[in-house]
Amino acid sequence: MALFSVLIILACLHVDSVRSAIGSTEVNCVSGSSITLGNTEEGYEGDIEIITNIRPDVRLVLEPHLGAVAMKYVELVYSDGDSTATVRTIKPLDAEEIKMSADALYYSVTCLRGPKNIRALYVLDVNDNPPIFQSKSYSATVSEATAVGSVVLSVTATDKDVSIENKRLTYSILPPVPDDFEVRYDMQMNACNIGLTKPLNYNNVQQYIFTVEAKDIGGLSDTTTVTITVEDFDNLTPYFDHCLYKASIEENQVGLFSDVTPEPLKAQDGDTGINEPVVYSITTVVPNEYQNSFEIDRNSGVISVTMALDREQTGQIAVFIQATQQDDASKTANAVVLVTIVDINDNPPKFDLGVDSSHVA
Repeated sequence: MALFSVLIILACLHVDSVRSAIGSTEVNCVSGSSITLGNTEEGYEGDIEIITNIRPDVRLVLEPHLGAVAMKYVELVYSDGDSTATVRTIKPLDAEEIKMSADALYYSVTCLRGPKNIRALYVLDVNDNPPIFQSKSYSATVSEATAVGSVVLSVTATDKDVSIENKRLTYSILPPVPDDFEVRYDMQMNACNIGLTKPLNYNNVQQYIFTVEAKDIGGLSDTTTVTITVEDFDNLTPYFDHCLYKASIEENQVGLFSDVTPEPLKAQDGDTGINEPVVYSITTVVPNEYQNSFEIDRNSGVISVTMALDREQTGQIAVFIQATQQDDASKTANAVVLVTIVDINDNPPKFDLGVDSSHVA
């Protein structure tokens, strides 16, 4: 009775093992065979096929077919003289590696000194690989003159999953999102382009740093850091900090002014990143007869009086100054220096010859 129970249990275990396998087959040692076992998801571990009704005189071996990749994943459990044999996995099936060799897992259960019995098992892709950016950071230097709509940088993530659906990616900029840029997916290049949405201004922002995320259909994702450095473009004219300066000099004196307010005369390039040097010149002097009474240092902008001035003839003179960008004469700035001539006691008193001397005490 006990022996009968054991036989029933073994028979049940055998039936269960046949049902749990992906396929149940027989080998043909006369003409061979070619069987598609069906499909299974990657990651599968267990019996692939149960081979039954093996004749005692048959000897079976497992061989590769259409590439050797199958030998890394399956083995034949069989001893000479057995009536059944099992092909089972030796490690989880990986669709990515298998499909690098062929469209299915191919192998052959071969009769010794006989034909092949070819088997094909299609391994379905599972979304088990996250996208990975080719670099953890990307950077580009972009001129502030770059046209709106231009692509300034491309970033790329790849997903090792083999099915088109599982490897399809969406890209986005994670908050805080700069208003100046957007992401555009280039399907042909399988890349994410960073496009310019607003004009850049070097004087406002010199560098942008933000994070781009790539995500697949299952929510698996990766991120990369993008750095955009703005390069100044020579598009601004020079400027003076003030449009009106005041200076003074004592009459009959030559040389530099005694003081200039609100500060020394100075102009600079409006493009702070480029900052081309400027040169100075005097354009006009009012009154005009004093045009040759002043000169300016071309490089420093320091003004000098070259001819003595007489307070009794004029009290103020306006000197019009122009600063010109050295590499572009079309870029200029203008300012006025209002010069006050300081009176000194340089004239003795004189009698008015028209006055009657009898009235003098």
